[in-house]
Amino acid sequence: MMNMSTEATQGDSQQPGRADTSENDARELVERLRSAPAEEIITDLFSTLLSTAQVKLGRRDARLFIDLCAQALEYAGRYLPEELGKQVETALGQLRLAQVSAENQGAKGEPEPNDLSQIPKPPTVGNRVEADSGHQSASPSSKLWVPGR
Repeated sequence: MMNMSTEATQGDSQQPGRADTSENDARELVERLRSAPAEEIITDLFSTLLSTAQVKLGRRDARLFIDLCAQALEYAGRYLPEELGKQVETALGQLRLAQVSAENQGAKGEPEPNDLSQIPKPPTVGNRVEADSGHQSASPSSKLWVPGR
């Protein structure tokens, strides 16, 4: 009988039924995603983006994850419970402050290995198209950070 570490190191060709297991796992994932409420999936997305940004504080790519989370909240916020939106906004505010602090203590813009080659620019929010109406709207009080402000 094989132990788990031996099984994990052998290739798929030596493991009968491995392809069937992978297909079953994929089907189960599709079924879970298909039936899961959007709020649950979006909450997982926020958790992943916020956690990743926290781990990467001080790096250029942390800003990317912070901005991406803010954009997702701006777009999906109307479909989510108010409490969830407030929690994400609070976490984003804390991460923005921590990012600026970490950048000031860090290498002054020098990228780390596997970091972005340039500092991400915040998304433009002034001329976004409203999904419901198709009308463009200016957003004077964007919740996205703008470096230098």
